[in-house]
Amino acid sequence: MKIHNDFTLYWRVIPSGKRVVYYYAYDGADNRLGGWSTGETTLTAARLKCNRLLREGKLIPNSGFMPTFAEYAQGWWEWESCAYLKKRRKRYSLTQTYADNNKKNLKNQLLPYFGNMPVDRITRDDVESWFDDLIEKDYQNTTINGYYGTLKTMLIEAVARKIIPRDPTENMGRLVNDRREIKIITREEFRKLFVGDWKRVWDNDRISCAANKLAALTGMRASEVLGLRGGFVYEEHIYLCKQYDEYGYRDTKTKDIHNIPLPENLIKDLKELKRMNGDGFVFSLDGGATPVCRKTMYQDFHRALRNIGLSDDEIADRHLHLHGWRHFFNTELLKGGLTIPQAQAVTGHKSDRMTEWYCHFDPSEFAKAKEVQENLLLPEVKHNAFGGKPGRKAGKPERKPEGRIIPLAGRGKALALKRA
Repeated sequence: MKIHNDFTLYWRVIPSGKRVVYYYAYDGADNRLGGWSTGETTLTAARLKCNRLLREGKLIPNSGFMPTFAEYAQGWWEWESCAYLKKRRKRYSLTQTYADNNKKNLKNQLLPYFGNMPVDRITRDDVESWFDDLIEKDYQNTTINGYYGTLKTMLIEAVARKIIPRDPTENMGRLVNDRREIKIITREEFRKLFVGDWKRVWDNDRISCAANKLAALTGMRASEVLGLRGGFVYEEHIYLCKQYDEYGYRDTKTKDIHNIPLPENLIKDLKELKRMNGDGFVFSLDGGATPVCRKTMYQDFHRALRNIGLSDDEIADRHLHLHGWRHFFNTELLKGGLTIPQAQAVTGHKSDRMTEWYCHFDPSEFAKAKEVQENLLLPEVKHNAFGGKPGRKAGKPERKPEGRIIPLAGRGKALALKRA
């Protein structure tokens, strides 16, 4: 067992901007508890107060000495220093986006309402009143449930640290899901966007056209599309291992890495951009050094939708956005006859029981995914999105070349991709 001092002092800056000395204490099982405010602004005064509390048996606070929610919340959701996040990262894969979203919920929603309440005085009725207050302000239930998830996590941890005896929201259900339905792009609209005069539809913007086409035919997230580098574009597939977002070039959301098959038509589009940007970012305006802005890609998508006849009101009513391509392609894969695990292996959707499947998915099954992609691109004739020569006509037999070996980046192995 480790030997600790009876308490540990440290500084915190409270919301008013004042520096106050806090402390941790330890129980009989060597668990660190706290932190709690001493209310003092000097280490000497704080140490004297803690020694007095120790003599009186009050070093570990009871209901008579309880931090407010704002005091308890100090340091929560800080990516580098939050004790809760450090504990979670030992067991789970977390992203900084997760921490930042919770930090925003804490600052904008929880502290204004619960900040001055002692943690042990927060009741179920208080939380119910908070719900009512947010509903009156026209927040969606699903949005409120996100805020509630942040609060509940913090209260459960307060119980684990023995700051409060029980979670006041225990067995308290979330609000009914009122998420608005996403009306995805139809197959006809897809073909208007990508099979035809792409220069007219996309205002001669080959980067946004190809980026959206890649998202539509793979279900990749926008950050994964932007993170694609030329070195990961191969003859029949791409290697997905990174994303690019506000945090820079980093691992994908699920930390998953896998190959995604692509039709010849789209590979040509990507190679055209690779000739311009080398092994750097494929969708780039500065020679591959950085990808285009996500906002630009979003705006170009909406402009293309207007160019094929959709009004701004319809775009807003159907909630058409970049992430909708993920819904579109997943739907097309299942309609095309792929099993759920096979679809997950292509789109990267992740669940605990499917983790092993993702790691060992047989790439020979890629033929089924490629057939879905080809069918989307083939009303009558396949077109090169950048004005190249058209491919074979629908129904014309395709010559089947021999299977070949394609090296997988970062794997140190070669993997045979068989043709159906």
